[in-house]
Amino acid sequence: MADTNEKNLKQSERMVSCRLKLGCRDAMDFYKKFSQNGLLFSYPKYQKHESGERRLNEKSAITYAKIFNVDWMWLLYGESEKYAETVSIDVIDAVACCGNGHVNFDTHILGQQMMTVSALHQITSVHPDYIKILKVVGDSMEPTISNNDFVWVDVSCHTPTGDGIYLFCIGDMLVVKRVQINPFDQSVQILSDNAKYQPIRAENYQTVQTVGRVISFTKMIG
Repeated sequence: MADTNEKNLKQSERMVSCRLKLGCRDAMDFYKKFSQNGLLFSYPKYQKHESGERRLNEKSAITYAKIFNVDWMWLLYGESEKYAETVSIDVIDAVACCGNGHVNFDTHILGQQMMTVSALHQITSVHPDYIKILKVVGDSMEPTISNNDFVWVDVSCHTPTGDGIYLFCIGDMLVVKRVQINPFDQSVQILSDNAKYQPIRAENYQTVQTVGRVISFTKMIG
């Protein structure tokens, strides 16, 4: 995190401050030293970000923050802006939000999980606006995820990006399933960890639509 006397800097000013601390006299100097010949970022893009002509997005903030060795949320928002100290994650009614194959998270919020930025970073780098917490109903993913456990879902992920656990909307139900992609023919198996449920196979993983990717889950005791 940057010094406290920098907490009210604008986004572009935070970038200039970080760049100067690296000993780079200007944007071009920074580009030549740290862009890896343009592989990480282009000069025009960085110049627009530093000048304030173009706002940072999450992806760019994470890239620059790794080079600057600062918190990417501080670089993106600053201490005086949203998400600087704490974040809130929506807790969703998993049954009510899903109907006729469509999911509406905005109208079925049960509450919010408050946490510090540093605590969120221990779980994921996904922006909190894209994370939803839902209670699991059913035993199809036991013993990994049990009935009444909570899953943390990145709802910006609408197609499987690799093997993992994903959330699907089937009819009026949200279901959690494991996805395994065959790297040779791009086919995919949608699996339950509970062996009593049969797997589902799709010819190409890119045709599979997901509600999101499960990035973490919370086990309930008792």
